[in-house]
Amino acid sequence: MAYLKELKVTFTRKRVDDDLLNRPVESPEQVYALFKDMHNETKEKVVVLHLNPQLEILSYEVASIGSAKATLMEPVELYRNAILARASSLIVVHNHPSGTCKPSQADIGIAMRLHELGVIHGMPLQDFIIIGDDAYSSFQEDGRFR
Repeated sequence: MAYLKELKVTFTRKRVDDDLLNRPVESPEQVYALFKDMHNETKEKVVVLHLNPQLEILSYEVASIGSAKATLMEPVELYRNAILARASSLIVVHNHPSGTCKPSQADIGIAMRLHELGVIHGMPLQDFIIIGDDAYSSFQEDGRFR
């Protein structure tokens, strides 16, 4: 007898201000307002926002939790779950427990791989945002995705 695996996807809810949702994501500041509490985390964390064609947030997932200095981000995994969520595009939010929001070489490399994969699959990476101590860095604002 063979077995077939059933994929189960569950969703939980996060309480946020009403004015931050139910409208298109228009700026990195809007995303930062939703996830600025990530700067208090003691471990690196990766959160992926799944967006509809109007750039409204459909859902989000905690894609990875690492150590104080690093975390693992597999582009295929991030896009697989975005496809399951029926997203049209995505935003990756990542924290640096050290407090700096300056992208590391690893951040730049993975963000560019995610961007390229998004172009290939027609599901663009809208932004890659790094959260530090009361500040953020946005790859879109810095012009890295041109």
